Amino acid sequence: MKMASWMVGVDTGGTFTDLVAFERESGETRLVKVPSYPPDPSQAVMNALGQLAEGGVDPAQIDFFAHGTTVGTNAVLEHDGAVTGLLITRGFRATYEAQGWIQPSGDDLVNPLYRKPPMLVPQYLTEEVSGRLDYRGEEIEPLDEAVVRTAVHRLVQRGVESIAICLLFSYLNDAHERRVAAIVAEEAPQVRMSLSVDILPVIREYPRLSTTAIDAYVGPKVEGYLHRLDKALDDFGVVTPQKFLMQSNGGLMRITIAARHPNQTLLSGPSAGVIAATETARSSACSHVLTFDMGGTSADIGVIVDGRILESSENRIAEHDIATPMLEIRTLGAGGGTIAFIGKDGLLKVGPESSGSLPGPVCYGRGGEQPTVTDANLLLGSLSTGSKLAGKMTLDRAAAEAAMTGRIGDKLHLTALETAIGIIRIVNNQMAVDLRIALREQGQDARRFTLMPFGGAGPLHACYLARAVGISRVLVPLHPGINCATGLLQTVVRHSYMRSALGTLGQYPAEQMNALFADLEEQAYREAADEGFARDTVEVRRQIDLRYPHQGYALGVDCPAGDIVDGDRHTIRGDFDELHRRIYGQSADEDPEIVAFRVTSAIAVPTLVSPPVERTDGNVARALTGERPLYDVDLDREFTARIYDRAKLRAGDVIEGPAIIDQYDSTTVLLADFVAMVADDGVLAIERRQAA
Repeated sequence: MKMASWMVGVDTGGTFTDLVAFERESGETRLVKVPSYPPDPSQAVMNALGQLAEGGVDPAQIDFFAHGTTVGTNAVLEHDGAVTGLLITRGFRATYEAQGWIQPSGDDLVNPLYRKPPMLVPQYLTEEVSGRLDYRGEEIEPLDEAVVRTAVHRLVQRGVESIAICLLFSYLNDAHERRVAAIVAEEAPQVRMSLSVDILPVIREYPRLSTTAIDAYVGPKVEGYLHRLDKALDDFGVVTPQKFLMQSNGGLMRITIAARHPNQTLLSGPSAGVIAATETARSSACSHVLTFDMGGTSADIGVIVDGRILESSENRIAEHDIATPMLEIRTLGAGGGTIAFIGKDGLLKVGPESSGSLPGPVCYGRGGEQPTVTDANLLLGSLSTGSKLAGKMTLDRAAAEAAMTGRIGDKLHLTALETAIGIIRIVNNQMAVDLRIALREQGQDARRFTLMPFGGAGPLHACYLARAVGISRVLVPLHPGINCATGLLQTVVRHSYMRSALGTLGQYPAEQMNALFADLEEQAYREAADEGFARDTVEVRRQIDLRYPHQGYALGVDCPAGDIVDGDRHTIRGDFDELHRRIYGQSADEDPEIVAFRVTSAIAVPTLVSPPVERTDGNVARALTGERPLYDVDLDREFTARIYDRAKLRAGDVIEGPAIIDQYDSTTVLLADFVAMVADDGVLAIERRQAA
């Protein structure tokens, strides 16, 4: 008898840790959802695996494991990283503190209390070193090794655990940075190092410095977590070498390799959700999709155009700049656990602070005292005390009502229901604004898009947001609450490699372009070998980052797979003009400048393939479990909503709103002006009825 072969994806969120397991031969799928444990997220991962094992899955049968984590992101958000030092070229110690001359924007423009975020590396932990390269990468002043050793000693005496090394023009010549790293290894072997020539060898001093500082800051925490998790998996019996971590670019890398590249993990979980959404969009024949991932602590928004989501090298995490290539995902502090409160101006506010997993919303009964979005949804009927979150957690309505009135309602002279209505209206408006901004930033029209909500709370708010943004179609994945975990099993191993080399597209020698691409591709093949993959399994994609003269930003454009010839320049130029026109509304009749060369490698690994859903007679009465009141905050009216068990729905079933569709991992609210049909793959295809 052939031994079972299981693929397992585990995503750790702020409130819940989600697991999906898929058996390759039978197609059997298992789901597990457990509370997260922020002090050590690996405990929640092992708790989820423990439940899977209790269900009969032998850990030795797991031959593919993928993980999405927020450890690095949380270290930045909570300012809880390593004590980090910085070694920088003499005369440039203020570069990081100036933060690229960042100015306040949005609400901060009218906030008299605005302050720039605290630096991850303060000035007293910054040391200058003598030695200088010019703009061509040629040495004009030799490195003073005695100064370097003294600087390292001072940083060690001040208790640094990690050191960032970023020297001027090192992306053109890495000799000085490599020598500084060797000296640090001699003088302070216990200290972790991050070199800008390894992290981001590209032009623009501040983004390169900020990215290197972030890598150094989160490095010890991420590295320690991944090594700890790897050992825990081995001890538990998950001994397959196919153990991966999701990166911010939507691809996987081996856990042991990821420990060396912590800056590439900062959007690990959200990226997995977008990957799953892209696959669902493809199977549903939707080319333009607005993804909306609302969990317990935050909401993440992605824009899929023509089946692809853009990758960006200009990103911010908790107001800190990072230029590592990432999927373009917009994040806001709006989740089920987002706390409502009365602001200093005496008005009702929602977020961005979250109750997280511990203690969580008041209705969870785990010690939470401040009312949250989940508590409001319970009072409005979107959730009920009969709904069991993650299959086991019951909700306490009386506790939610008491907190709603005691903390907010009594002070604002509102009932518990009126307070809940206000909370949902505010958070829906905040999320609708960000959805519109995400579309506007890419020059897109909402009417062309389908909204795809997921995460535990996404389907609760989807119909409200579709109304607000002007979208008429909504797709809810088969398992929205574990969509990020599912995405971990639907992608490839992927790495990005970049190198700056400036010049104009029309004049840059083709042989030099090909030589640069060849060097980057050889690096990709070497790292693939380190991960245990043969050279012939690696697919590479070439891109050039281009900009018009005098611009401060660049866009990546695909290049031919083979050697570039002079005739290719016209095609590359045309593709850049069209991309610039689509995103910014115009293009220029100028020869674009080359900023960087980029190679992305992709290696196929086994992926989850969901079987089709059984199609029956269309009688949805089999899935009907009851009714309950549902308050529509837009219409300011209470409806009686029928409740359906999604596990009992079949392909072809049609459900008229108002309705509530419950399942193990999430709840979908179908408002009165919407109708849903179950597609062949189990996706809920929801359409908004046209007004009479």
